[in-house]
Amino acid sequence: MTLGINLLLALMWASIIGPFSPANLGVGFVLGYVVLRIAAGRGSRPRYVRGVLATLRLTGFTVVELIRANIRVALYTVSSLRSLRPAVLTVPLEDDATDTEVTLLSILVTLTPGTLTLDVIGNNEAMLVHFMHVDDAAASVREIKEGFERRILEVTR
Repeated sequence: MTLGINLLLALMWASIIGPFSPANLGVGFVLGYVVLRIAAGRGSRPRYVRGVLATLRLTGFTVVELIRANIRVALYTVSSLRSLRPAVLTVPLEDDATDTEVTLLSILVTLTPGTLTLDVIGNNEAMLVHFMHVDDAAASVREIKEGFERRILEVTR
């Protein structure tokens, strides 16, 4: 409902201000978001406001991880293949993870160079992930859990 109001405010802004362009829609969306945040009052943060902030954090984190992973894979490419230690690790998932959350996590893991989601075990209990290079198995699993999984749960819950 709140997303609809925000989109309506963005459309109103773009139609009143001038040329109906993506830039004006974007400005209208941001201003509508600010208006909705102010209308929520002090001390309270509606789910929509939290969701937008969490989505922005997930997007920023994903961009940074893509850049870091591309640099790592480029270094692996020019280094000796003997120095690589590939591994398939089991990443345990949250007990109540939904299909949507697991799907989004597997997409983001696969999208990141150097990792590939192979399978989801059981009823969303764990995920098998292939890593191009692993120095510390526990650190690699923790990186996924505290990185992508935590941020996805912030967006969806």
